[in-house]
Amino acid sequence: MTRKVAVIVDAPAAVPQELVDRYDIGILPLHAIVDGRDYLETEVDMDWLLTRLRQRGEVPTTSAPSIGEVFEAYEWAAQRAEAVVSIHMTSLFSKGYGAALEARKLMLEKYPAMKIEVVDSRTVEAGEMPIAVESARLAAEGADFDDVVRKVYEVRDAMCALFCFETLFYRDKGGRIFKAKPWADAESHSGTGFKAMIEVDYSTGGTVQLISRAKAKQQLLKKMVQTALERVNGRKLSGAIVHVNAAQDAACLERMLRDELSCDCLYVSHGRAVTAIQNGEGFVTFGFHATDD
Repeated sequence: MTRKVAVIVDAPAAVPQELVDRYDIGILPLHAIVDGRDYLETEVDMDWLLTRLRQRGEVPTTSAPSIGEVFEAYEWAAQRAEAVVSIHMTSLFSKGYGAALEARKLMLEKYPAMKIEVVDSRTVEAGEMPIAVESARLAAEGADFDDVVRKVYEVRDAMCALFCFETLFYRDKGGRIFKAKPWADAESHSGTGFKAMIEVDYSTGGTVQLISRAKAKQQLLKKMVQTALERVNGRKLSGAIVHVNAAQDAACLERMLRDELSCDCLYVSHGRAVTAIQNGEGFVTFGFHATDD
């Protein structure tokens, strides 16, 4: 049976497979380029990739999906829905949003009656996941296109997405360091071992805002919880945690959040290949917003 709206999100959102299946979410992979070979990130063995990243040397790189690949995702959506909402990581980090806009033009030439909303999430990973999941849940319940689009922007605009790094080496090599460049240089030159935290979401314009540095990651995890307490301000929290081989840190953060706040929903998942390449092992990100539901 054709539904009203299909939701597509790029793979770095790290939506747990259970939710992908439950809400029939389309996943659009980016590319991981490792030692000259191009892989779809959804096909990369993460143990192999993490071992390779520990070697540093020539660091693997990433690339956005092509216009043709986004078009194929829209074709997938057209088989199951009358409209599609396509959610992409911040356009300041990737060309995926631009490719999606071009694919939309081609799609509307083939399906003139189809409605397609291309969304710049202004964030990524744990910030992007709740936007996709909450809009896909609404679509699965039979909501119409306008209601799903409204939900996407409501969640996007309220999102706070915090990112904690074991090292800024990979972020710097990938060219996504922005305002954190002085911190990366200090780490490289002095080896001080400071952990760093940044924010990337709608409130920061989809780019990097420096938040804090600390000697121990635990201090930054506690700051994430404190930030959530301040911004949720007594309401319920809806959010996600994504990590790269940092299950203990993610579990610690989840436990502190559940102890301190009323969580409407809080998903935890492991990041995919592109997230690992861009951020390195030990990376933890937490995206959330307040909800009155």
